[in-house]
Amino acid sequence: MNNLGRNYVLIGLVWLICGMAFGIWMGINGFMNYANSHAHMNLVGFVASVLFGLLHVNFPAIGKSRMAVPQFLVYEVGAVLLVAGKATVDGGGGDVLVKIGALVTIIGAAMMLVLFARKTI
Repeated sequence: MNNLGRNYVLIGLVWLICGMAFGIWMGINGFMNYANSHAHMNLVGFVASVLFGLLHVNFPAIGKSRMAVPQFLVYEVGAVLLVAGKATVDGGGGDVLVKIGALVTIIGAAMMLVLFARKTI
């Protein structure tokens, strides 16, 4: 497994633990208004990160691109901003952070699309 593939899976598993702990916290305290944040943490954080890692494992040429490390950083920073922003919105706060996070995350996903398309055809 290349380093980026490993890092994506590792961060995805960290997202999973955080998402599970957050879900338990929600349930214990009855804060079900954070359900969307919990879902985003698990889908954008865990699922997408692990899938990106598995793409790196199955298509090693992706990790050899000069765009691979920037893509990793853009996506994961975007995911953190998106989830933090979503939690802010779910808690009754403003939506600026979630908008920025959503845009950065989409850019990171689009970068993965470009990497995959260029390195697997």
